[in-house]
Amino acid sequence: MKSFKYDKTRLLVWPEWGSSGIWHPSAVEGETHVQMVDHDALALSPDLTKRFERWIAWYDDYLPESPDKFPWDAFGNEGAELARLLAEFVGDSYHVECFKSD
Repeated sequence: MKSFKYDKTRLLVWPEWGSSGIWHPSAVEGETHVQMVDHDALALSPDLTKRFERWIAWYDDYLPESPDKFPWDAFGNEGAELARLLAEFVGDSYHVECFKSD
């Protein structure tokens, strides 16, 4: 079994069903593996944790069979705002990136 290396200096705000919405991306250029980061591991504030949970619950309701019915712009804007708030929260401890919904 291959072991993957993750960049623990970076955080990626990216939706996935049932996830925290926060990930360490692969440390190897070109690899797309990610490692989920628990909110507790970052000691997120209760308010920021709840906001991430609501954002992921919103994504959990997304049906891939009907991508045109999902409000991608509003969802992407909330993801970008969460990335901004996360970056503010973690300060210089991590570089924070956000997924692109287009």
